[in-house]
Amino acid sequence: MKELKSFDERKFNPKVLYQTDNIKVIAAYFKPGQFIPVHTPGVDVVICVLEGEAEIVAGEEKFVAKKNNLIVVPKGIRRGVKALTELSLLHVVQPAPSEKDHIEVHQKIATGKFE
Repeated sequence: MKELKSFDERKFNPKVLYQTDNIKVIAAYFKPGQFIPVHTPGVDVVICVLEGEAEIVAGEEKFVAKKNNLIVVPKGIRRGVKALTELSLLHVVQPAPSEKDHIEVHQKIATGKFE
C-alpha cells in the first residue's frame, strides 16, 4: 500500500481499494490536523491504524489510537478521526456507505468542523 500513499493539502485523502454493494475498503491518508468529522452513519466501520496517531471519537468515548490499534464502531454510533501526526489508516465499512451517510461529513469538512 506504500505506492498508494499520498496526501492532499486540503483534506484527508481516501483511496478505495475494493468496493461492492456490501463492503468498502479504503486506505486513508491524513496530514496532522486533517479529519473525518464526527458523524453517525448507518454502517459498521473497522479502522486499523497503519502509521501515526489519531484522536478517535466512538460513541461518547474519545481516545488516542496508535499504530496497530483496531477500532470497531457499529452502525448508528457516532464516530470521527482526527490526525495528531501524519496518519495512515485502513478503513473497512459494511455495508458500503451511501451518499446519505456522507452528507454530514461533506458539510463539516467544508466548514472545517470536526465535531
